[in-house]
Amino acid sequence: MICASRSLYSLLASVVIIGIIGYSLQFTKVNADPLTESLQDTYMVAVEGNRKASEQVLKAVESLLHQYPDDPLLTAYYGSAMALKARDTWLPWHRTDFTQQGIENLNKALSRISKRSYSTPYYGLDEGIYIQSLAAMTFINMPPYFHQSSRGYALLKDIMSSESFQYYPFAPRAWIHFGAVQAALEMNKTADASHWAQEMFQLAPTHPMTIEALRITRHIAR
Repeated sequence: MICASRSLYSLLASVVIIGIIGYSLQFTKVNADPLTESLQDTYMVAVEGNRKASEQVLKAVESLLHQYPDDPLLTAYYGSAMALKARDTWLPWHRTDFTQQGIENLNKALSRISKRSYSTPYYGLDEGIYIQSLAAMTFINMPPYFHQSSRGYALLKDIMSSESFQYYPFAPRAWIHFGAVQAALEMNKTADASHWAQEMFQLAPTHPMTIEALRITRHIAR
């Protein structure tokens, strides 16, 4: 099981998403589409509103889940991908259904986090932090009537204050820092937003996400 898990994370870290044929994994490295990067890179493009990337992530994760049905990281990706699908659909009843599936799978992923999750490297951090981060960011960005924003924000604050999170270099966790700043502004938690933006400045003053975090918090009185 451990060997299989290590193979999975190697696959997630390096595979290029091109297409899925049936339920078999059919990933091929080509240069046909600039959006076809690693799973996490494609996911980040999807979060920015790219529907094609959202579809790619969902198809890729669905295929991988057939091979690793109990994997917590894949389950978290699937839950977040379903929330993105809800965001992109035009039909209100589908939006509700997809969002509920997203919540269910994110809850499942969080319940499956183990001690080993925090020692399994993934994308410069560890699996445990990634699962929590994916869940927190997704909960925060769900429509208010699903009542997940406060829960997501509380989870995000726990991540930001944890010693294990501070242990990692800034670059792989920059998107979480920036997401925390954005979430704090959305939740009208201006003190948190300012604090986290200044923390980014202290850690990496010239990083693009730091510059953007400072820009969007410049109106906050200090």
